[in-house]
Amino acid sequence: MKLTVGDKSQDNPTKENIEEAVEAARRGGDDVIGLEAGEEGYLEALHEGEGHFSLGYGDRTGRFETAEPVDARTATSVLVKYNSGDASWRRDCRLLPAEKSPSGRKRIGSEPPVWAIVLVAVAFFAVPLLWMLPDSWKEGWLSEIGPVWLVAGPITVMLVAMLAHKLMQVRRAAAWPQAAGRITRSEVAARHRQRSDRPTELINEPAIEYEFTANGTKYTGTRISIGEDSGGANTEATLARYPLGATVMVYYDPADPGNCVLEREVPKGMSKGCLAILGVLAVLGYGIYRFGGPALTFLEARMGEDSSHIFLIAGGAGLFLLMLFIGSRKSAKQGRNWPSVRGKIVQSGTESYRERVNHRSVVRYAPVVEYAYAVNGHDYRSRQIRPLAVQMGHSQAGAEKIAARYPEGSEVEVHYDPANPGNAALEKPKAPWFLLVLALICFGVAVYVSGVLG
Repeated sequence: MKLTVGDKSQDNPTKENIEEAVEAARRGGDDVIGLEAGEEGYLEALHEGEGHFSLGYGDRTGRFETAEPVDARTATSVLVKYNSGDASWRRDCRLLPAEKSPSGRKRIGSEPPVWAIVLVAVAFFAVPLLWMLPDSWKEGWLSEIGPVWLVAGPITVMLVAMLAHKLMQVRRAAAWPQAAGRITRSEVAARHRQRSDRPTELINEPAIEYEFTANGTKYTGTRISIGEDSGGANTEATLARYPLGATVMVYYDPADPGNCVLEREVPKGMSKGCLAILGVLAVLGYGIYRFGGPALTFLEARMGEDSSHIFLIAGGAGLFLLMLFIGSRKSAKQGRNWPSVRGKIVQSGTESYRERVNHRSVVRYAPVVEYAYAVNGHDYRSRQIRPLAVQMGHSQAGAEKIAARYPEGSEVEVHYDPANPGNAALEKPKAPWFLLVLALICFGVAVYVSGVLG
């Protein structure tokens, strides 16, 4: 094994050498750390800033990369295990095939194509551009479809583009040959997703890997289907469908066998879900088109232009908040009956992130309480302290106070959703009564501006 840091290399590196290299990169040293195992492959870590690293792995079957950057601790663990020949390093991160194949063709993936992005962008900016047309046009058809398009247009274009993209991938994969394969990994993987303006999220996903042989060469695949398996309630079902050691049929691109899937049909429920949403948008759009104009004219005649607009905004916001409260209260009631298991705190501390407030960037802090637990023989992780709680920023002292209640290494009682064990919490949920209060305030404003009170 050879360790490469920048332009320097070292044979037979030790654990301490790797730890020093990661720490140096984190503090601003060389950004790239690599481990080379000759013809067997290589593993590299690229420092992305703020102590997070992107990992890349390559062998004869192609190149694989982490979907999201990992923290310095995880990067160190992965590099150390790979250096020592411990195959469990794969469990510490989820590597996905690189989007580009060795031949330069784009692989099956979740990233939208350029044409779809352009269509959605045009849909969002279409109405402002249309309002630049002559007034005679705007007084006719544009004045009628403008409000409808603002509500349903961009979402409709986005859904149609997404469905069309997946159907094109399905058609492309329909001609792929198949080969017998074997499941080599079937477990739950915890993926950390970090955004600059929000605390780090932890997502439990099914981690499936399989091996198959094509054209005399052994390949490894990780993608399950044309659609993206984002975990959630599907995790247990996916793991049961592909248990460790099971024989499966693998569909692969003959020009790039590393581009492969286990399921090449349209994802179950995707078409129905998109059509259902489009149906709702069609009904909503027709309602606005058919009744929106007369209703607004009636309200303006009764209340005045300004008061009628406030009435509609406050009433709509109140209705939305009331529906949100009813749904949240029902979920909270179910959450209080969740079963529980024993878990262990694996990380306790705080993290900072920047939030935009009044056009200014403000530093906020969030408690980091990560715990591990097992359900149905599968290992899960979570950072949720209380379900249905609104994520709010804290002062550093406030975040530290919350994290101090759960010291690292301590045992805790974990409450989990039996239909989705990846959804867990350390505390039982409370009904969000503040949503009801906000809804009543909005309704009060709507009643006040309507003039009903005299």
